[in-house]
Amino acid sequence: MSVKLIQFVRWLVISTTLMQSTVIGGRETNFRAIFNFGDSNSDTGGLSAAFGQAPPPNGITFFHSPNGRFSDGRLIIDFIAKSFGLPYLNAYLDSVGSNFSHGANFATAGSTVRPQNTTKSQSGYSPISLDVQFQQFRDFKTRSKFVRERGGVFKELLPKEEYFSGALYTFDIGQNDLTAGYKLNFTTEQVKAYIPDVLGQFSRVIKGVHGEGGRTFWIHNTGPLGCLPYMLDRYPMSPAQMDEFGCAKPFNEVAQYFNKRLKESVEKLREELPDAKITYVDVYRVKYRLISHAQKYGMVFNFSFIVVAYLNYENVVK
Repeated sequence: MSVKLIQFVRWLVISTTLMQSTVIGGRETNFRAIFNFGDSNSDTGGLSAAFGQAPPPNGITFFHSPNGRFSDGRLIIDFIAKSFGLPYLNAYLDSVGSNFSHGANFATAGSTVRPQNTTKSQSGYSPISLDVQFQQFRDFKTRSKFVRERGGVFKELLPKEEYFSGALYTFDIGQNDLTAGYKLNFTTEQVKAYIPDVLGQFSRVIKGVHGEGGRTFWIHNTGPLGCLPYMLDRYPMSPAQMDEFGCAKPFNEVAQYFNKRLKESVEKLREELPDAKITYVDVYRVKYRLISHAQKYGMVFNFSFIVVAYLNYENVVK
């Protein structure tokens, strides 16, 4: 094991402890609840609860069996929860054995910001788009208050009312909005053309959560689309369109354009919601560096774990 990798492994351990008390927006915070919105990058069981369990090899590395995640191990959201001393987030749609006292996860694999005009069986995209996730959150918040006031055994399984205003609201979504265009045979320029509408709908949901009392937001940009195997398999590129690490440059350029506009949207939201703390996280740079330097860091750890620790290691949170 190289000295660099040993140092990085050491940082993985240290970062888990440090993140238990994180500084966001200039203030030290220890969250009692997390509410997550997104797609497969942060789905802890939503799509599996609705349409059937994600089959093996999903879950085999850490959980040793399928566990609702479209991953062989844990996701970034799992490590975020762990860093604050909270249990992993149960999916809102998973009613069996779930404890929502520390928050809930509304993400489902295949989700998009904009509702798709296709069924899941037609396109593979989840019908639970971001606007639906927001409505589920609103309903969850209203019903949690009702159940806690009514009393009974279920009240201890739901968040206290004050947790909603003091919670961390995490978002990791948008990747599928880009691939949706390519599945419809859109050109890259046509995909870029509808990104402002996607981000307009995204901003409306952020404002909606703010209207429900949310004040602290953690927003991931999208990763290097051109490095995803399913994109490279479905849409072959010429050698001239590939970068030195085997990623498709046109798809990555679209992802970078999306991220640029997302960051602009976040900056505008900060102006419009001055009492909110909104953190923009450059996941693209982290993932691309890990892909392009896989041998340097060693692909022996769960990818999500590396991303969370590396976000701290390289200080790319802005």
